[in-house]
Formats: sequence, structure tokens, C-alpha cells
Amino acid sequence: MRDDAGFYAPLHYGAQWMWLGILLLVLLAATLAWLFRPARKARPAAKPAGQTPELSVLRARYLAAIDAVTADAASGRLPHREAHQRLSLLLRGFAGEVRGIPATHMTAQELRAHGLGTLAEAVAALYPAQFAAAMPAAVEDSAAFARQAVRTWN
Repeated sequence: MRDDAGFYAPLHYGAQWMWLGILLLVLLAATLAWLFRPARKARPAAKPAGQTPELSVLRARYLAAIDAVTADAASGRLPHREAHQRLSLLLRGFAGEVRGIPATHMTAQELRAHGLGTLAEAVAALYPAQFAAAMPAAVEDSAAFARQAVRTWN
């Protein structure tokens, strides 16, 4: 509308723009809430009683795996460093299956803290062959040490 001085009054916004603005604010808040929601940690499935294989079956399976790694390293299909790493992983996997703990990513010190002293010593003995610049031990020697750790496990 025009007033007496010839000016027009400011135009008012339509109600739809106010609702659109509110909707955009709600969508922004929902997006931020979804982005910053606390992440749930995946819980490992509990093993039902009786599902753990017998120790003799586990021993046989892991001894066969150690033999396979040794054979691959001897034939040249597997580099010596990687063979030592696989032997260490096999030892940790064996203890993890027997005890039901995630031992595959534990250090020797963490293994000792969980009461896995014999295994921790075997894993610690494999450290130089896994991480040293020069190979201080033959794969067959490390495999024999790993076999002994699996056989003497109780």
C-alpha cells in the first residue's frame, strides 16, 4: 500500500516460507543428530556351551596349518618374514580358540596378562624373525618352536 508520502510499505513474506525454514532447520538438526550419534560396538557372539571343538581336534588342525606354512616357505611360495608372521598368527589363533579370547591382536605382554605365559614366550620368540632387518631364525626352527607350544598346551 502506498502512504501519503509516496512510499510503499514493506511486503510481508508468505506463511509457506516460514514453514519451509522451520522444516529445513528440523532436517539440519536431524542430520546432525544422526551424524553424531554414539556408535554401537559390535558384541562378539557368545559361544554356546559345547560348541568349542575338543583340544585334540584344535591341536591337529593348528599343527596341520603350521606344517602347511612351513611347506609353503620351504617351496618359496611364502617369504620367510611372512611365514614367521603366519606362525605367530596361528599360535595366537590357537590360544584364542581354546580360551575364547581375541588373542590374534594381542602383544606378548598382553598374552602374559591373560595367563597365556607359554604362548606369550613362543610369540615373543618369533618377534625377531618378524620384525628384524635380517632373518635371525629359519622358518623350520620357528615352526618347531610353534609346534612345541601347541603340543604342550593344556
